[in-house]
Amino acid sequence: KIPKNVRQIGNVSDSLKIYVEDYVDTYLNQLCEKDAEDPVGAFLIGEIVKEDELEYQYIYGAVQMNELSKDGDDITVSEETWKDACETCKAFFDKGEIIGWFAAIPGIPFAINSSLKRVHHGLFSKTTGIFIMKDPVCKEDMYFAPKFNDLMQTNGHYIYYEKNPSMQNYMISSRKTIGVTPSEVVADRAAKSFRNLVQTKMVQQEKKQINKFAYSAGVLLALVILIIGVTTINNYDRMRSVQEAMEA
Repeated sequence: KIPKNVRQIGNVSDSLKIYVEDYVDTYLNQLCEKDAEDPVGAFLIGEIVKEDELEYQYIYGAVQMNELSKDGDDITVSEETWKDACETCKAFFDKGEIIGWFAAIPGIPFAINSSLKRVHHGLFSKTTGIFIMKDPVCKEDMYFAPKFNDLMQTNGHYIYYEKNPSMQNYMISSRKTIGVTPSEVVADRAAKSFRNLVQTKMVQQEKKQINKFAYSAGVLLALVILIIGVTTINNYDRMRSVQEAMEA
């Protein structure tokens, strides 16, 4: 099912819809260290759904590469790194498969190059595989997908929000050095959700109190008007009685 709670980034293509779960997006951001000198990579876990002429790619998991080698501008992913990622994928994401990869590489231009394309085509076929490249300093990212027998940048994607216990379990168990521990990332997100829930309830409570106050004020005003009306009628009757007595 297409996620309902989403946030759109950029202009999404009509034919390819990329959905990245929020825990995955958070994890990829935390993998990037501002002052890091070594490249970092991860494999993207998810599923691909095709309906008519549309293709939906749901990325709900990510596992860090054991090693992403860099020699100048040349990038290498070993077969052992791929095998380790496949085993981790099976352990934490039972029905998931590797459908792409991620890299943050300090010291090279923030753009696709021949080395990255070579790595991509070594891991995936010419018609499959999402590649996310992130600038470790400014945290900007670019998404690439196969098109016209080449790896081309996409215009946009979606971030979606759902319960994701598999990714949570991986983040907690991996305990990688990503600026904050994975458990703190999960706790921080839970805290934000709790704060949002509390704020929503407070707003609702304030609205209820305002409505109660308005109702009470309305009842009081009606009572005052009634009292004034009764008093006015009584005073009129007394004045009339006095006038009749004087005329008699």
